Amino acid sequence: MKNLFLTLFLFSFIIAFSQDELHCGTDVIMKKIYAGNPDLKRKKEIINKQMAMQSAKVALPNATYVIPVVFHILHQGGPENISDDQVRDGLKILNRDFAKKNPDTTDIIPVFKNIADSTKIQFALATKNPQGFCTSGIIHYYDTDTDWDDQSATIYSHTWDPTKYMNIYIVKSITLTGGFGAAGYTYFPGTFSPGDPYDAIVVLNNYFGSIGTGSNFLSRVLTHEVGHWLDLYHVFGGSNGAGIDCNNDDLVNDTPTTIGYLNCPDAAVPSTYQTCTPGISENYQNYMDYSYCCRMFTHGQGLRMQAALQNNIAGRDNLWTNANLIATGIINPTAPCVPIADFKYNRSKVCVGSTVTFTDASWNGIPTSHQWTFPGGTPAASTASAPVVTYNTPGIYNVIHSSSNSAGASSPVTKTQIITVINQSASYSATWFEGFETSALPNTDWDLTNSSGGANWQQSSDASFTGNFSAKLDKTYNTRKNITSMTSPAVNLSTITNPFLSFRYATAEVTPNHVNTFKVYSSIDCGNTWNVIYSKTGPALITNPGNASPFIPVAADWRKVDINLASISSANYATFKFEYTRDTIPGANNIFVDDINILNTTALNDQEQDALLNFNLFPNPSKGNFILSFDLLTNQKIKFKLTDVLGKSCGHAEELLFNAGNNIYAIELQSKLAPGIYFLTSEFSGKIFVKKVVIE
Repeated sequence: MKNLFLTLFLFSFIIAFSQDELHCGTDVIMKKIYAGNPDLKRKKEIINKQMAMQSAKVALPNATYVIPVVFHILHQGGPENISDDQVRDGLKILNRDFAKKNPDTTDIIPVFKNIADSTKIQFALATKNPQGFCTSGIIHYYDTDTDWDDQSATIYSHTWDPTKYMNIYIVKSITLTGGFGAAGYTYFPGTFSPGDPYDAIVVLNNYFGSIGTGSNFLSRVLTHEVGHWLDLYHVFGGSNGAGIDCNNDDLVNDTPTTIGYLNCPDAAVPSTYQTCTPGISENYQNYMDYSYCCRMFTHGQGLRMQAALQNNIAGRDNLWTNANLIATGIINPTAPCVPIADFKYNRSKVCVGSTVTFTDASWNGIPTSHQWTFPGGTPAASTASAPVVTYNTPGIYNVIHSSSNSAGASSPVTKTQIITVINQSASYSATWFEGFETSALPNTDWDLTNSSGGANWQQSSDASFTGNFSAKLDKTYNTRKNITSMTSPAVNLSTITNPFLSFRYATAEVTPNHVNTFKVYSSIDCGNTWNVIYSKTGPALITNPGNASPFIPVAADWRKVDINLASISSANYATFKFEYTRDTIPGANNIFVDDINILNTTALNDQEQDALLNFNLFPNPSKGNFILSFDLLTNQKIKFKLTDVLGKSCGHAEELLFNAGNNIYAIELQSKLAPGIYFLTSEFSGKIFVKKVVIE
């Protein structure tokens, strides 16, 4: 009988993370399927009983089941178009895990070492496509479905016959019914008729493999999803999420009842993984849990997967037959295939005289020779696999590439208008301000990047220090190991006396042990090189010590940062990059950036001026009339000046004498200003105070 005991602390701790992390979407998608087809759920329950009996009769084979595999890489030209090397690395990890050859089996806690087992199942890239032609088993498609949405009518359109191939889609993002973001998912065998194109696995590119956009920490997601594809449930059952209760079963005899784990318990403290039944350890290191410290399948899980391969309900029993292994080119593989040309490049915008590195990304066959043409570049042509090209003339240029090997030559691929060469004419040549009020991100001013090609910074009305908007990196997209950045337009610092970069940011963490990092870089050579000018990591990064999730800052949560730009003050083309790097610890939260300024003054920051003067301006935003309230220690003459973001006077400039004590000063603009951002500068006693004003 299952014990339903769990501590309130552990319950709360696990639930806190469950909404912030990307996990498997199989239970979500199966719930949707069963809701629309109750008969299918009843059929699955009957199949489960049959599988339980069949698993008990399955004997480990002397040989290994070999499954032909094809990878469908969906992309829109970003990092999600992963390399074939990353695919092969991900497949290597899958085979290693299924064969119990992963070196971290040494970390399996003693109680489970004896039942950790090889599945006797392996996977090989197909070398023949369904028409019998040569293939590498890795196909790249330029396809908007890389932003995978189960409401799209065109998903699964590339699936090869799933009774002959295991189909794996690699994509940029996954959004399932109800907005559920997943790291991967698949359907259980028997959900569809044999040969249905929906019988496939979908995985995020940055949760796959250990190189490229992948990482070792996230590399077991495919192992998990293939387990589902071969009829394994989560170890915590098939009708709930991890950390909910102990009242569900995975239908495998040698996996103990478990609540399921979203993080790694302390292996040295058994009570942390004996939640359901005190004294009985739970298999939190199982590939079918959510702990991200998975190490093993059990003997019983291997038998259940082998039973699925012997069952004809989804045609899995055909996959490993000799006839199919010959048809898919696993036995007697084909000769090298003719490559299909493609390429990548490290930069799309460069200054005159700068370089771009191009890299071959041909697929289907491994090329042995290359031919490049670079209009406007030096050299104008190349046969290298990764040529470095200098562009000396402003303009927008095409690039042409073809590749070949002993099997033949590819058709040339031309990518049009991909390289923009800039004459180092900065977008802004005076003081500059960005409050993210005017347009969504990305825009013509800001370039955004994400190491996985996924979602990035966005304009947000959730919080702002002034105005109505800020830039926000949402916790939903703030996935583990991702690096997200936004790069500013160019500013001519040489026209600014004593330039300073000023900005505000606000963030909090769900747990205090995070080691996330926020950095700001400067570049004066069009992004060829970047220098760190600000960096905060871990506890030093947070601006609010609370753990509310989602974090929405109030005024006191915003940290002001001022950076002296004296070292690059002569630069006529300076850009700045704001970059956030996520760690691997569960529990993401939001981060906001607002009020980015380049000022021509060492003006006191708002905290200093407010402390000295109780300086307030309201309403802000306003229609054009606003009130200043401030305190003075002595009688003072104060100069007021209102300017736009380029430093141009907006018709209000005067000097007045104020008495010591509290003062109220009303500003009524004589002419109507266009909606936007303005600055009110107050100067006295050699000090300058600057307040941002938003005119609606």
